[in-house]
Amino acid sequence: MKKNILCIVLTAILLCFCSTSVCAEEEKLTMNARSLNLYINQSFQLTVTGTAENLKFSSDNPNIADVSGDGNITAKSLGTTTINAESSGGLSAQCVVNVLNGVSPKDIVLSKQDITMKVGESFTIKASVKPEEADQSLTFTNSDNSVLRVDENGYIKALKAGVAVVTIKSKSDAVSKKCIVKVNAATEQYGANITVKGSVFTIAGEKKPNLTVELRNSNGFKRTKTDENGVFTISDVKQGDYALLAYKSEKDTTPYAKTQISAGTYNLNISCIINGSSIVVLYQQNADVESDIKELMLMADEVTLKSGETYDMKFYARPSKAVLPAVMGETNDEEIATVDADGRITAMSEGTAIITFSTLDGRLSKKCTVTVADSQGNKYSWLIITVETSVAFLLFIAFTIRYIRFRRQKDKEEFGTNEEDET
Repeated sequence: MKKNILCIVLTAILLCFCSTSVCAEEEKLTMNARSLNLYINQSFQLTVTGTAENLKFSSDNPNIADVSGDGNITAKSLGTTTINAESSGGLSAQCVVNVLNGVSPKDIVLSKQDITMKVGESFTIKASVKPEEADQSLTFTNSDNSVLRVDENGYIKALKAGVAVVTIKSKSDAVSKKCIVKVNAATEQYGANITVKGSVFTIAGEKKPNLTVELRNSNGFKRTKTDENGVFTISDVKQGDYALLAYKSEKDTTPYAKTQISAGTYNLNISCIINGSSIVVLYQQNADVESDIKELMLMADEVTLKSGETYDMKFYARPSKAVLPAVMGETNDEEIATVDADGRITAMSEGTAIITFSTLDGRLSKKCTVTVADSQGNKYSWLIITVETSVAFLLFIAFTIRYIRFRRQKDKEEFGTNEEDET
C-alpha cells in the first residue's frame, strides 16, 4: 500500500514538473528585431509579442541609443548597445543596436511598387537610395518563396500563382519599402518559344535582300537580316503583339516601313510587301506544332564543379516542337549545391548533391547529380604531391652523391693494393 502511495506521489511530482516546463517554454517574449543598423538621429519602433505584462524597456548605454517607454529607439552616437525588454513576470528579450556614421538614408525610390506577373515570367525591381550621397546598399527579402524568388539584385522569378511581398531594405533598418507582387497562373501555352518566318518584297514584287527586320514590343526586341531571297527568320519569340519594322541598314534608327503582327502559340509564317512606309501582310499562317511535352530533358545529367563555381542548366522538351513550360529546381543538400529559379547551380562545399528539376505542375521531372570538389583541398593535394616529389628528388641526389663517394673510396683501395703488389 505504501509503495502504491509513493508511486502516485512521484507521478504527480513528475506531471507538475513537466507541466511547469511546458509553460516555461511557451512563455517567452519575441521582438520584431534582434539586431538593428541605425544612423545618428534615426528612430525605430520595437514591438514585442508574448506574455508582456507591465513591459519595461531599457538601454545598456543611452548615450549610444536610447529607448522610450513604448519601445521607440533613437540613435544618439556612434557605437553598439543593447536594448532590453523585461516583463513583470521575469521574461526578457534583447535587441542589439549598431549606430553607424555617415550620410543616413532617407528614402528608397522604386521603379514599381505593385507588380503583376504570370508564372514563368521574370522582372527586376530597380531601386535607389535617397539622398544619392547615402550608402546605396540594398537587401531584398521575400514573404513567400513558394510564389516567387528574388535575388540580391532585385531579380524576381514567378513560380506559382499567389501574392508575395518583397521588402527592400537600405543599410539602415529604419528605411525600407515594400513591393506587392501578384503572380497569375500562366495559360497552358504561356512561354512557348515560337519561330517567325517571313519573306519581304517591294510593291513591284522585287525581293529585298540585306534588309534589317525587327520584332518589337514592351518586353524588348529581336533583330535579323533578310537573305538573298528576302527571307528572314527570328527564333525564340514569345506569343503576343509585335511591331514588325524594316530598316534599310543595321545602323538605321528610323524604320523604312512598319506594321503590326500578332504571334500566337504556334510558329508563324508570313509573306509581306513594302508599300511606301507600310508593310502589308499578304499571307499569314500559324504552323501547327505538337504542344504537349512528353519528357523534360536537361543539358547535363551529371555536373562536376569546384567550390564557388556555377553552372547554368538548360532545359529542352521532347518532342522538340513541344511547348516547354516553366521549370524549377530543388536540391537535396543546400550545403553542397544550391539552385536558383533560373536553373543556375552554385557549388558550395565538397560532396555530392542531387538536384531535381520539375515542371511547375509536377508532372515531369529530371534529376542532375552535382559533384563538388573542394578547390582548397585540391590545392593542398597538389602541394603535398609537390613536397613529396621534392623530398624524393633530394633523397635521390643524396643517395647518388654517397654512391659516388663510395665508388671513389673503393677505387682508391684497389689502386693502393695494386701498387703494393707491384712493389
